[in-house]
This record gives sequence, C-alpha cells and structure tokens, in this order.
Amino acid sequence: MKNRHPLLYILSHKIFVLFFILFCTACAHYSKVDKKDDLQAKTYQFNKRFESKMMDLSAAYLPINKRRQFLIDSLKIKKNVTFYESSILDMQLFNDDLPVQIKTDGPDKEFNKAIVTVRYQLSTLPSNQLRTILVDQIWQWENDDWFVDPKLEEFFK
Repeated sequence: MKNRHPLLYILSHKIFVLFFILFCTACAHYSKVDKKDDLQAKTYQFNKRFESKMMDLSAAYLPINKRRQFLIDSLKIKKNVTFYESSILDMQLFNDDLPVQIKTDGPDKEFNKAIVTVRYQLSTLPSNQLRTILVDQIWQWENDDWFVDPKLEEFFK
C-alpha cells in the first residue's frame, strides 16, 4: 500500500525537529535562571530555619566539613539570641570572584558564588535591647548545590 500523505509525513518530522530545537534553547535559558531561583529559595529556607533556631536543619545548608563546628557554635545563638525580624537586602553574584550583572531575564553569565546581605533585628542576652545587624552570607556553588558560610561571629559583636 502506498503512503497517501508523503507531504504530511515530511511536515510532521520538520515540526518535531523545530519543537526539539525550541525545547533545547528553552532549557538552556531556564538553567541560568533556575540556578538563581534555587539560590533565592535556599537563602530563604536557611534563614527561616536559622531564625527559628532549628540548627540541625540549618546545618544541612553548610558544607559537610563545617557542619560540626556550626552546630557547636549555634548553641550560643540558640541560648542567647532572640530574633524579631529579618530581610534579605541584597544579592551579589560572582563567577570566580568576578561580579556578574543581573538583568531582568536573569544573570548575564554563569555564576558560582553569591554574597547575600541579610538584615536581622534581634536582642542578645544579657541585654534586652533591640539592635539591627547586617550579615553578609557567602553562598558557594559546589557539587551542583548551594552551601553557605553564615558568619555567626557577626551576632556577638
């Protein structure tokens, strides 16, 4: 039996190839934006858990070799610090310590480091006075995930 629709057959293959190319280019763009979205989500999750004093869950956002010391140091935070409010003020992206510009459609190139400035309103015992501090958290892209250096020493200055 002869194929009655050779034109339809050729068009369907061309349309498939066109959709495949479109899909690949969309994924390439999405991966750059997705990395920044992932960073924003991780920053938010880490800080909410940290402020709630769920230090064991917060430790999951640190590199494995720094988790033990974080859990030891965080006991002082758990015991002496009361958090009232926080907000993320700024996020600077870097690729091998060179700044990366952020445009409306996402970063203009790949990045592997971020400095996130967080403002905390808190009180530290023995004082009950409300104070505001700025902490520059350093987030590093390693092994296809984001990890943080939370800079705990800033809470006791």
